[in-house]
Amino acid sequence: MKKKLLIRILLGFLLGMAAMLLVPAILNGIPVGTGLYSDKLLARAGSPEAATVLSLLVMGVFGSLCMGGTLFYELENWPLACATAAHYLLMALGYLIPNWLLCWDMPIKLLLTIEGFMALGFVLIWLIMYLRCKREVQELNELLQIQRKKDSRRE
Repeated sequence: MKKKLLIRILLGFLLGMAAMLLVPAILNGIPVGTGLYSDKLLARAGSPEAATVLSLLVMGVFGSLCMGGTLFYELENWPLACATAAHYLLMALGYLIPNWLLCWDMPIKLLLTIEGFMALGFVLIWLIMYLRCKREVQELNELLQIQRKKDSRRE
């Protein structure tokens, strides 16, 4: 479990940094690696290099939170709804950190909209996981019935 967590945290860190490089380019049509920071962050950091490094590190940590949180789904004694809620809360609260540290200064309406889309995504994750687990349980029950029939014929 520790090895899985470490791998996911490292992968999440890399994916978070990649997202920081690619998302502004995709959303704003600017070259990859530019537009990583706001003017307010630039003033706080003191130089473009420091602002870039801070942006990449903060988003790397956010990516680590997101990927590390997927281990909630592997806790056997946790119901699926609890694992989904815990992962959502980790991400939703974790999203506020980059918003504050990187001086994104999003209006509350936009921030709530983003959080709402995130919640909708987690409802979809829960639904997909629930349907998958339900199908697997159904298949196991069918196999168990077949095995019981075989066992009853032997007796």
